[in-house]
Amino acid sequence: MNKLNPQHTTSKIQDQEKEQGKNPANEITLQEGFKQFKYASKVEGKAEKTLEQYSYVLEKLMNFLDPELALKSISPTRIREFLQYLKSKGLAKATVAIHYRVVRAFFNWLVGESLLENSPVDNIDEPKTPKKYPRVLNQGQVDKLIQAAEENTDTWAGKRNYAITLCFVDMGLRLSELINAKMNNLDFSERTIKINGKGSKDRMVFFGHETYKALRKWLDIRDKKAENPDETIFVSQTGEKLKTRYVQHIIEDLQEEAGLEDEKVSPHVLRHTAATLAVKNGMKAFPLKRFFGWESIRTAVKYVHMDGSSVKESFTDSSPVDNL
Repeated sequence: MNKLNPQHTTSKIQDQEKEQGKNPANEITLQEGFKQFKYASKVEGKAEKTLEQYSYVLEKLMNFLDPELALKSISPTRIREFLQYLKSKGLAKATVAIHYRVVRAFFNWLVGESLLENSPVDNIDEPKTPKKYPRVLNQGQVDKLIQAAEENTDTWAGKRNYAITLCFVDMGLRLSELINAKMNNLDFSERTIKINGKGSKDRMVFFGHETYKALRKWLDIRDKKAENPDETIFVSQTGEKLKTRYVQHIIEDLQEEAGLEDEKVSPHVLRHTAATLAVKNGMKAFPLKRFFGWESIRTAVKYVHMDGSSVKESFTDSSPVDNL
């Protein structure tokens, strides 16, 4: 009987591992780590735009370093060099910060999956960016927009558009969330709508009495224009689900009717506005984060900082000079 040659057997196993995309030295490359990260992100249901951003940033990182570089050989110095390279290319500070966050998320995932012992980004601070607050409407401008929508509620489309406007302002829905909101997820008894939000995450949003009344009136006439309309709450006169650009046009028309041509008004601005009004009316950071479907509490805190009324009230009660 021929004895097996251990050296030959080892070589054969290594060849098989190479064919399967494994590194025989157990050193996963940057490219292989990226493939696994991208696959896991898809399985977790990350949004398409998020996946595109991951690919854009990490492919840029691979081009700067080397796709075949072993992950464990990537040092903090190399990451700093990459960030400095981005700055040298004239990228805005905010853009460099986005690259940093993607790279950090990538290496943190690798550590979490035990594919890497330590992240080279651990001791690197996020590049500082100028603080920019979201564009929002003030209370008077919101009142004008809602009034313009309410003045057209004598028509089928007017009732729908009024309800849409209140949903944006009252619930702070994203445009995609509004047009995809389904009839069977609307609960009038609890005044809630279950929304499929960013990253395919479901959340429950609540609405007030005025929005309740507007939605009731809309649903009373919703099915009078077309048979077998789409399952979404808001539909066109032919019964189809509303398209993104169509809803944007609705808001633009109302903006003009309200005399707000000099202001930036869009569904996204109305979402920002809803958040600031919620804070003004007493909502705290953690409920705000959950209600608006943000991943980071920092986003919610930003809106809390935007509202200066609580600071003003606190100062009025504690002015050092007034209390002498």
